[in-house]
Amino acid sequence: MELLAVLCAVAALFFFCAVLTLKLHIPASAAPLTALGCLAAVLTLAGIANLLYPTLWVLYLLCLAGGVWALWPNGADGLRHRAKELFCPATVLFWAAVLGFAVYFFVRQPLCTGYDELSLWATAVKTTTVSHRLHTTVELGTPWAATQNAGLPLLSYFFQFFGHYADWKIYLAYNVLYFAVYAAVLGALPWKSWRTAVPAAAVLWFVPYFFTTYNHTLYLSTVYMSCYGDIPAGMVFGGAVALWLNLRGQDAPRWPVFPVLALAANIKANDFVLSLVAAGLVAVDAWLFAEGPFKKGLARRTGFAVGCLAAPMAVYYIWNVRYISWVVAQKSLESGVGETSEPLAAVVINGLKLLLGKPVPAYYAAREEQFRTAMAQMGEQFWTPAGRLSMIGQGRNVVVFILLVFAAAIAVAGSRRLQARIGAMGVLSLVCFGGYNLELALSYGFIFKASQAAQLVDYNRYIYSYYIGWFLLALGCLLAALRTQITVRQVSEPDGPTAVFLSTRTAPKHELAGQGVLLLLAAGMLLRSNQMILPQLSVLGFSDSEFTDRRNARQEAALVSEYLTDDDRVFFVHQGEDGQDWFAAVFDFYPILVDYSGDTAGMNGGGGTLGLAELNPADGGLESRYYHAYTAEELADVIARNGCTVLYLQHIDDIFVKSYAELFTDGLAAAQNGSTLLYRVTPTGYTPMQMEVNGA
Repeated sequence: MELLAVLCAVAALFFFCAVLTLKLHIPASAAPLTALGCLAAVLTLAGIANLLYPTLWVLYLLCLAGGVWALWPNGADGLRHRAKELFCPATVLFWAAVLGFAVYFFVRQPLCTGYDELSLWATAVKTTTVSHRLHTTVELGTPWAATQNAGLPLLSYFFQFFGHYADWKIYLAYNVLYFAVYAAVLGALPWKSWRTAVPAAAVLWFVPYFFTTYNHTLYLSTVYMSCYGDIPAGMVFGGAVALWLNLRGQDAPRWPVFPVLALAANIKANDFVLSLVAAGLVAVDAWLFAEGPFKKGLARRTGFAVGCLAAPMAVYYIWNVRYISWVVAQKSLESGVGETSEPLAAVVINGLKLLLGKPVPAYYAAREEQFRTAMAQMGEQFWTPAGRLSMIGQGRNVVVFILLVFAAAIAVAGSRRLQARIGAMGVLSLVCFGGYNLELALSYGFIFKASQAAQLVDYNRYIYSYYIGWFLLALGCLLAALRTQITVRQVSEPDGPTAVFLSTRTAPKHELAGQGVLLLLAAGMLLRSNQMILPQLSVLGFSDSEFTDRRNARQEAALVSEYLTDDDRVFFVHQGEDGQDWFAAVFDFYPILVDYSGDTAGMNGGGGTLGLAELNPADGGLESRYYHAYTAEELADVIARNGCTVLYLQHIDDIFVKSYAELFTDGLAAAQNGSTLLYRVTPTGYTPMQMEVNGA
């Protein structure tokens, strides 16, 4: 049943793509990414208006009606013509991969296990799916506002709409996005260009591995089974530029660039700059490199260039400036937690002032050392062998690798104008790479904690977003150079209802050499990936035991939920953990709310160990680092203030028993002998609830 529900979503997407291709004349290879961009934009606006559920029903019905309109048979010749328009190497790869992964994930049922998946990304999808509201507005047992952009959760929501929520549907949605990017990069390669299409498809498959694996993998490599936003941010950044090259190379309508650029800005707040880079590259290519005389069509090109930049900026304004400001204000009233970091614009301005030796406010002056430490650490990661950021080592190796792909594209391009376009794109993207690094340094210096700056916590995730997108647009340039370019320009003014247009076809130079470069890339990336990732640790070879712990936790959550009501609010206790078990419980129990095992008002929570101050081990381990020193009265006050009705004692220890046994009517005897995990809050104390405990 769940597979059928997902196939309904895939069918709706196919119908949407059919309308785009057959009725709106969008190339079939560009249609999937265009459709996903449109869906994300419409659902984001609907979510802000709190109209997600009816809007998605309307979208599904429109897809069905549009599919009937576009695909209605009108004879064998009509069907053959439609099939020829809809299916090319890029779209065959896309639909085969989508259907294959839908069946594969349904059979294997991978689960979300990562810290950020449980604390944000997967939880955002589950809360949206269950409540049919944006994750920013649902109630959770958290003390801060969930302000992450909605693009990815809403694409996942599209595939979760029918049937029940499932983790594997998130992974499928993300992979549909990846495969749509791959189709856009491959572009309009015809069937006869299989020598180009096959190695290019292989290169695309290895891109996420190549730029995210930086040491020999001993654990499952989850690049195709992750719902973090970093890889998608890089994919859509590069895919937007590749889409533009695809559309321009076929003289197709150019408006599909706008929803894709908007999607690029709607993935991660800190990767908004990537959407601006993509928009800028497209805008410069469209405005500077005219098809005919530069002045001819200047106003139209200028309007298009402005539109490219306006698309991501509109998303930023609507979401971050207007909507999130309202969300934070609401959450601040509810929980006392508002903005927790400096505004991005202020960070950029004052960071640049510091670099120029200008005076800055005290907050920035106090963090100058942290800022410069981050820059030094980033320089080490880029220049020295200590920077193992990819399968080929430090950042400088990656940059040289990508620039060589640009150089190959220039060498293969069939005209000087195309060579100039690719050269400009390569140079500008290199300059933007410097700007992106500056943005990361500013974030580490003035937004993140000092420990994060000193150790460059998650730097690999932030930087590989740019590397992935940069490589994809370089590969898009190479494939554009290997395609015959069709240029249509008007050579006479309209005489009545007609005008004269001239179509020019430019074949690539050194096509065989370019295909050799692609084959070399595919072989090299395959060999390196095989050296770094064991087959049984890839997405296609993982064992079921990878998710045993999470399956056991889910089963326990399902068991416990049978003894709870929708009105219950659970206080979670797991001694000796760092918060991940609490995040997992929040995820597993939703829509039943699970609170911190710490003080939500003071944000001194997120799991950890509860106990009297004098029992703190103070040995530097997890227990001491995440220790909440409460007296029995203080803990009871926290539980009462949060409105909790049940305590879920997932794991207790001697510290907890010695500190709080007096609060429990049985002195925690039932929890210690394993006969219950739940205690009900009553006027006389915390009373054990009768339940069947697995393994008891």
